[in-house]
Order: sequence, then structure tokens, then C-alpha cells
Amino acid sequence: MLNAEELLRFSLFSTLTPKDVSLLLPHLKERHYRRGQLLFFEGEIGSCVYFVLSGQVKLSKSTPEGTEQIFDWCGPYDCFAEVLLLEDGSYHATAEVLQDSTLLVLHNEVMPSILEASPALSVALIRTLSRRLRLAQEFIRILTNRSTAGILAALFLRLAQPAHQPGQPIFVDASLTHRDLASMIGTSRECVNRSINGWKKSGVLRLVGDRLEIIKPSELAEWP
Repeated sequence: MLNAEELLRFSLFSTLTPKDVSLLLPHLKERHYRRGQLLFFEGEIGSCVYFVLSGQVKLSKSTPEGTEQIFDWCGPYDCFAEVLLLEDGSYHATAEVLQDSTLLVLHNEVMPSILEASPALSVALIRTLSRRLRLAQEFIRILTNRSTAGILAALFLRLAQPAHQPGQPIFVDASLTHRDLASMIGTSRECVNRSINGWKKSGVLRLVGDRLEIIKPSELAEWP
């Protein structure tokens, strides 16, 4: 059964206390989805926010040419569609389940009363959403000012997961193919191959099992 401590593992709630998030627990509905299921379509009107307990979900958009552009990947303790946290609106991407997944679903109709009852939760959510907006704006700036390799470097840092244990490097899920990464930044698979292989040779990255570890994140952050 979900408890408050586990809920704090989501970045959206990481600055809160168990008491703060306990108000949400009765309203989070656990749902199980199979690989290939679509949760919602780009442009569809919705009212739910999703939290990933296990599995993986892909968010993608359709280009004017009709091709798919991957927008984001969500794994354990990621959330998505948080722009609908306070009011109904359209989903900005299509969500497809890539692996059998367990998600928590929160309907936004309960949020006004919860936020009125917990000012700490209100402030924390505002700060978190503001931080995400700043990061998104920074990534847009990078897209217009860096080389393709520099954009890929920024993407790795945006997708990076925290180390499993203190002292270990941050990492990216190696199930993301080079084609997937290329789709996310609008480049070719060959360009992604060259950049990753170069970073491996220089010790910036290394492949360990099912993850690509980032050994020198500062070098990726400063890649032109």
C-alpha cells in the first residue's frame, strides 16, 4: 500500500513532509497498464495527473509532416501531465505505455480543497512547477544556441536519474535507443552514435548493464 514516505520520492513532493502529502493519499488511485496502451492523445481534454510507480511511459507529439517526435520518457517516480493539476485542459502530448506499468492517477477536482487545507503543499507545488518552467525555458534556449552534440548533452542531463547509492554517478536508462534520442532533438541516429561513442572514449559516459552512466556531468553541461 502506498505510504507518505514513498510519495516523497516524487520530485513534485520531495520538499514536503509526510504530514503534508498525507492529504493526497486517499485520492491517488493505483492503476495497472499493459505495454502498448495509450493513456491519452495529444490535444485530448483531460483532468488527471499521472505518477509512475513502475514501468515506463513515452510522451510524443506529431509533427506537421506526420512523423512522431518524442517529447519525454517517464520512469519510476516521474510524473506527467502536471499542468492539469489545478484545472482541466488539453494534454500537450500522446502518452503510450512502453512497459507494463503501475501508475497513480490523481483527479484534479480534489486539489482546491487540499491546497486550502495545506498552505505548505501549495507553496511547494508552486515552487516545483516554477522550477520546471525555468528548466524548460533553459532547454529551449539551449536548442537555439548549441551544436547538435551540445543539445544532446543537455538532453542527457535532463533525462538523468539520481544515483542508486551515494557516490555512484547519475545515469540514463539505456533502453532509450539512439533513434529515440535522435527523435527527441530532431537529428539523425548517426549523429547521436558519433557523439555517444566520442563521450565513451573520453570517459564522459560509460555503459554499465542497463544504464548509461554520466561520469563527468560538468563536461556535458558545458558542451558547446
